[in-house]
Amino acid sequence: MTSIHLNGHHRKALAGLFRHPASHNVEWHDVVSLLNHVGTVTERHDGALEVAIGADRITLKRPHGHDVQGEELRDLRAFLTKAGLSPESHPPLDAADEGGNRPCIVLIDHQHARLFGLRDDDVDQFAPRVLSPEDADGSRRKLEHRQGNDDHDGGHAEEEDPWYERIAVDLEPAHRIVVLSDGKGRSSAGAYLVSYLKRRHPALATRIVATERVDIAHLSDAEIVAAGIALLDAEPVNAHADG
Repeated sequence: MTSIHLNGHHRKALAGLFRHPASHNVEWHDVVSLLNHVGTVTERHDGALEVAIGADRITLKRPHGHDVQGEELRDLRAFLTKAGLSPESHPPLDAADEGGNRPCIVLIDHQHARLFGLRDDDVDQFAPRVLSPEDADGSRRKLEHRQGNDDHDGGHAEEEDPWYERIAVDLEPAHRIVVLSDGKGRSSAGAYLVSYLKRRHPALATRIVATERVDIAHLSDAEIVAAGIALLDAEPVNAHADG
């Protein structure tokens, strides 16, 4: 079989598909991107995908949520393994393999996280990668004070954490990170992201070189990138968000 080259983003999606227990960090659009890269994907009228890699075929139904799970995940693992695609054959790239001192600018509120600088495809490097929580309207992202809950710093609902974990996974290739967000203190998604990284991914948290409050509603992508680049040369800080 002809060797298939996978970039860092595709390798990460592949690793997530094979992770045990099943990962909740592999989104449908990442799976589709991987399958389009390694084979031929045709969308049916009902939204299902017909996927061909060489002579092998599989039909995948679009998941109800963001992630591929259950029987679809098991079938997809078997299909990819037969095609010679696995984390063993295409291990995830570390940050050095993917470009060394790679910067990332994170713009985050309680509805979206926009990651600038981590794209692996042949488009503008600073076209953002967008991650959204499970609740598309953001209704469950309202802060809930939980007395005595040290793990959530008394200010966030537990169901937020899978979203912040997905952001953390995507930030792994970055060696320098700037976090831009609106809000103050516990109303700031940026502050919670930094707090989450310090608790769950302390090594990743040390790569944050700056945090800053910004007026998200009135900034263009170009202005966001410019603000982030201006901060990327800052000395590393003891990660915290303004407020």
